[in-house]
Amino acid sequence: MRMALMGGSLRPDSLNARLLGHLAAELEGRGQEVAAFTGAALRLPLYEDGAAPSPEARALHAALQAAEGLLIVSPEYNAGIPGHLKNAVDWLSTMGPSPWQGLPVLLCAASPGAFGGARGLVAWRATLANMGALAYPAAITVPHADQQLDECGAPTEPRTAASVKKTLDGFLALVARLRPQP
Repeated sequence: MRMALMGGSLRPDSLNARLLGHLAAELEGRGQEVAAFTGAALRLPLYEDGAAPSPEARALHAALQAAEGLLIVSPEYNAGIPGHLKNAVDWLSTMGPSPWQGLPVLLCAASPGAFGGARGLVAWRATLANMGALAYPAAITVPHADQQLDECGAPTEPRTAASVKKTLDGFLALVARLRPQP
C-alpha cells in the first residue's frame, strides 16, 4: 500500500518530525510505500484565494491522491492545529480532485507534556470530518516525548511502544479493508 505522512513542526529538532521518521521506517519495514512531508516540504505560502498552488503544494496533493492512507504527525499548538499544517490542509482543500474524500487518516502526536499532544488531535478530527476524510478512532500519542523518544524517534517506554505498534497494525488493517489492492 502507499502511505503518505505529513507533519512535524518547522523546528529542525522537532519531536514530531522524529516520530514521523520512526513511523515512516516502521511502514517501510512492513513493505509499505512511503511519501513523507515535513519541514521545508510544508513551508507553503500562506493560502490566498485565487493564488496558484506552489510546486510543494502540488507535490503534497499528488502524494495524497496516490495514497491509500495518511498519517498526520502533529504538534499541539495551544491545544490546536499548528498554522503550517492547517495552511497545507487549506491549500489541499482547494485543489481538485479532493484528496480527502474517503481517505483513511491516522492522527499522531508527540509532546513533552503528559497528554502527548492528544488535545491538539481533537481539532484535527473536526477538520478532517468536514473534508470527508475518515479519521481512525484510535491515535498514536507519545507523552514526555523529550525523554521517551530515542534518536530515531522510537518510543523507549514499553507500554507506549506497544501502543504505537497496536495502533499502527489496526490502522493498516482498516486501510487494507477500505482500499483493497488489485
